[in-house]
Amino acid sequence: MLWRMNARRLLLVVLVASACAATGGTGSAGAAARPIPTLVPDTQLTGAGAFMGPVHTVGVNGVRLGYRQFGSGPDLLMVTGDTAPMSLWMPYLLQPLARAFRVTIFDNRGMGYSTDDPAVRLSVPLMARDTAGLIAALGLRDTTVVGWSMGGEIAITMAALHITGAAALGRIVSSGGDAGSSHTVQPPPGLLGQLADPATSTAAALQLMFPPSPAGQAAQSRFVAGFLAVPQETPSAEILRRQQDAEIAFYRSRRVWNRLGAIRVPTLITNGELDPGVPVANARALARRIPGARLSIYAGASHGMMFQNASKFAAEVRRFARSTTR
Repeated sequence: MLWRMNARRLLLVVLVASACAATGGTGSAGAAARPIPTLVPDTQLTGAGAFMGPVHTVGVNGVRLGYRQFGSGPDLLMVTGDTAPMSLWMPYLLQPLARAFRVTIFDNRGMGYSTDDPAVRLSVPLMARDTAGLIAALGLRDTTVVGWSMGGEIAITMAALHITGAAALGRIVSSGGDAGSSHTVQPPPGLLGQLADPATSTAAALQLMFPPSPAGQAAQSRFVAGFLAVPQETPSAEILRRQQDAEIAFYRSRRVWNRLGAIRVPTLITNGELDPGVPVANARALARRIPGARLSIYAGASHGMMFQNASKFAAEVRRFARSTTR
C-alpha cells in the first residue's frame, strides 16, 4: 500500500513538472492554466505590414482568438469595431504606437482568424469577456486598452461590469463608442444594416469614417492606400449579422450605462466632432458619467478620427498611458 502511495506521488510530481515545462511556468496555478498560443502558418506580412509579425491563435472562452503582437514597452491592446477585422488597423497608426508599446491587435470572435460558436448568442458583454480572457491568456499587465467604435463599447463594458479577468486592465481609451440605453444618440436609421451588407459596407464605412472636407478626403485616400497595402480579412455574412444583432441589443440595454459610475480605471474618451455614426454628444455624456474621465474631441474629423489624425492620436495615447493620475 505504501509503495502504491509513493508511486502515485511520484507520478503526480512528474505530471506537474511536465505541465510546468510545457507552459514555461513555475508550477503556480496561473502559469499552469495559461493556454499555449499556436502559430498560424503563412501569416507573416511583407511590405508595409511586415513589422506586425505573424498571426497566433489562443483559446479563450471556448473559441480561438487570432492576434498579432509587436513593438516593445508597456502593454497596449487594440479592440476593433463593428464589422472590422484587425487588418483594418492601418500601419501608419500602428507604427508610432509600436515605438512606445508592446502592441496586441486581434480579431473579435468570428472575425478573420478567430473562430466562433454560433450556438452562443453574440453580445458586447461576451466580447468584453473574450477581451479580458485574451489579456489573461497572453499575460498582459497594466494594459492600456484602446477600443474603436464597438471596441470602445467593449472596453467600457469590461470596466463598468468589472468583467472577471480584467484585473490587468490599466487604462481605457474609447474612441467613437457609447454605453447604450435610451440616453445614447443613435446612428442614422439603416446605417448598421449598410455596414453589415457586403454589397454596401465599403462605401458606407468610408462615408462614416471621413468627412467630405479636403482634409477628410486626403485622409480617406491615405486610408484606402493603407487598406490595399495589407491583405484584408473578409468577414462572413453570418458574423456581420451576428455583430449587427449584438450592437442593436447593446443600444437597447441600460446595463452598462447604469454602471458607468463604477468605473475605477483612468479613462480617456475621444470622438470625431463630425461623427454621424456616434454623435459627439455621446462622448460628452460618457465623460460626465465616468469618474475622472478625460475628453478629447477631434475637430474636423468623423468616425475615422484616429486614421485622419494618426500622429496626434498616437501621441495622445502615449501621454495618457504614461500619466499617473486621472
